[in-house]
Amino acid sequence: MITEFLETKNIHFVGIGGIGVSAIARFFVARGANVSGSDVGDFDGAKELQERGIKIFLKQDAKNLPEGTGAVVYSAAVPTDDVELSLAREKGIPLYTYVEALGEIMRTKYGIGVSGTNGKTTTTAMLGKILEEGGIDPMVIVGGKVPGWDANLRLPILPRTPLGNNLPRGVLGGIFVAEACEYRRHFLKLSPKSIVLTNIEAEHLDYFKDIEDIKSAFFEYVGKLPEDGLLVYNVDDANVVSVVKNSKAKKVSYGIKNDADLRGEAVHYEKGEQLFSVTWKGNLLGEFSIGVPGLFNVYNALAAMACALSFSVLPDVSKAALKKFTGTWRRFEKKGIVGGALIISDYAHHPAGVRATIDATKELYPNKKILVVFQPHQKDRTLKLLHEFAEALAVAPSLILSEIYEVAGRNETEKNISSRDLAREVEKISEVRTIFAGTLEETEKKVRELLSDFDVVLFMGAGDIYKVANNLTE
Repeated sequence: MITEFLETKNIHFVGIGGIGVSAIARFFVARGANVSGSDVGDFDGAKELQERGIKIFLKQDAKNLPEGTGAVVYSAAVPTDDVELSLAREKGIPLYTYVEALGEIMRTKYGIGVSGTNGKTTTTAMLGKILEEGGIDPMVIVGGKVPGWDANLRLPILPRTPLGNNLPRGVLGGIFVAEACEYRRHFLKLSPKSIVLTNIEAEHLDYFKDIEDIKSAFFEYVGKLPEDGLLVYNVDDANVVSVVKNSKAKKVSYGIKNDADLRGEAVHYEKGEQLFSVTWKGNLLGEFSIGVPGLFNVYNALAAMACALSFSVLPDVSKAALKKFTGTWRRFEKKGIVGGALIISDYAHHPAGVRATIDATKELYPNKKILVVFQPHQKDRTLKLLHEFAEALAVAPSLILSEIYEVAGRNETEKNISSRDLAREVEKISEVRTIFAGTLEETEKKVRELLSDFDVVLFMGAGDIYKVANNLTE
């Protein structure tokens, strides 16, 4: 059933520079709608959206709202008193947050929500690639650009996914795989038929009180699954196990350490790839490989495979798709070589992800000199997880800290906190060489000065630190 929202012919996006919001804008372009959008300034991808026929405004102004607008979609980062949103309310134009728009799309399809503190983007992309390889022709919206897709959007090639034995009963509009984020309980706006749950850790503490509050949100989210739904979960994560134990949906587990329906074993590196053996319900499926490093990516691959196998996708399909998988934008993205040093850009911004990414880099390049450049994301997160960040960064061989990236639209702490404080915390527990570099310009200058001393430079952060990596390689 096509919703009224999806039939909108004239639609405006506020905060269109957001990667998720821009994906829905491109979705509407593909449906033949007239699309416009605004943001607070120039952003990556603005030119590409304009080339699609989207009218882009690079400042917020009530005049941006076109006459005849039938709906407005806005980013969660946009203040509720934004002038464009205020005018839309005055005119009685329906307003949808990004996640509400995502939910409207999901209502027409068999939705798979990929959730968890870490691994959502990579797992979503891996699952989409496996389904694509298997001829299921899914729609996918993911939080990072994926090679071979329309940036972070994959639209079905066929008008309607052909129904077959390998699709769940009740699929009419095809499969839709999407990241479902827990921040501010946004994922409760979605009603997926299947959930892939990667892990649960302390995160978004500017909103959640503590880990128990976070788990309560996941518990409510998992509780939305119908009894004939599918719940794919990481059996090695104690928080996940406690959240899913009362679910009445069909459950499929994956893991490495504990017994699981899908289990990975004997993980090792060989010629730049990670190889691991896989058993499915006690039956050996053989050895699989992925071209992205880190044990966390083996978990991501197992999560995607477990979901695909539950839809009767053949193991060899998963094997072929994962072998070809090279990662997504800013997920261990190899940007190029500058002055003999390999430049890598990664989105890691939570202590667990930071530690895992540093460890993966050291495992992949065991005899290389590695420089880690980290930009903390959000003052509140940095303050509340200061010691955890310090412990994660203490494993870096050499470290540069750029100043904290301040997040628009988030409730930041009033306390004074700086990357200098993080540098001091790292130095308390480790002898790692730590340099505070301040602004992006200062960070780039310092990296250029030190470049000749290193073989690998790893940039990490969810803010704009990637621009330094881009500047170096461009």
